[in-house]
Amino acid sequence: WLDEHAPKNLRFPPDGSPLNAETQAIVKEFRLKLGEKGWLAPSWPREIGGGGLSTSFDVVLMEEMRRFDMPSMGDNTRWVPAMMVWGTDEQKKRFITPSLRGETITWQTFNEPDSGSDFATVHTTAVPEEGGYRITGTKAFITGRFDPDYLVTLAVTDPERPRRYNLGVFMIDATLPGIEIKTMRMLMGSERRVFFDNVFVPDDCLIGPPFQGWEIAYSIIEAERGGAAFRLSEDGTIESIYTYLKDQRSEQP
Repeated sequence: WLDEHAPKNLRFPPDGSPLNAETQAIVKEFRLKLGEKGWLAPSWPREIGGGGLSTSFDVVLMEEMRRFDMPSMGDNTRWVPAMMVWGTDEQKKRFITPSLRGETITWQTFNEPDSGSDFATVHTTAVPEEGGYRITGTKAFITGRFDPDYLVTLAVTDPERPRRYNLGVFMIDATLPGIEIKTMRMLMGSERRVFFDNVFVPDDCLIGPPFQGWEIAYSIIEAERGGAAFRLSEDGTIESIYTYLKDQRSEQP
């Protein structure tokens, strides 16, 4: 199936930089085909958009994808278990299935320029007002080759409450007015930054209670850091190195 449908001869920036518009369009079309088969999330249940297959299939698919020198096609879905627990039925329907089907891209935007894994130091604010919140702040150290549709964002909902009990998690439409995304070129590659300038976010984009963001965010991190681990074959990488060396052969030692 991959021999027939996978894009051929695509070039991806080695430093993890964003893909250009043409390459993004090609890859997104391929992601939709994978999503139709449930292969963007092979081991997730079919009823939410996954493939209903084993984790072994996950490994096989990733190894086969490496033969085509493709980046990971799966969206950042570490937020899905948290959404399954704390999200409303409407939120689950609106966000989870489109993501697992390849119809949307979601970025995880927790880190800030001076705030990493210690979420108690987050400075981005979500000021409540009628019908929603006004979000202001900067998120940093984001790796994303594809432009996002949604941003899973952590923000302070009440600065008067004790730390760790003053945070909320939001699923934010990346096209809302006041959001700006920039690519920062760095020595070891590229990162993306997201700037929120008084962005109005409706109430129905808040995941769970407004002061339970610490627990929700760390459940996402646990899924990210404590998930299944496995080793992949490096045959594809070795083949690529061999082909490169053969093509670059010269009379020089």
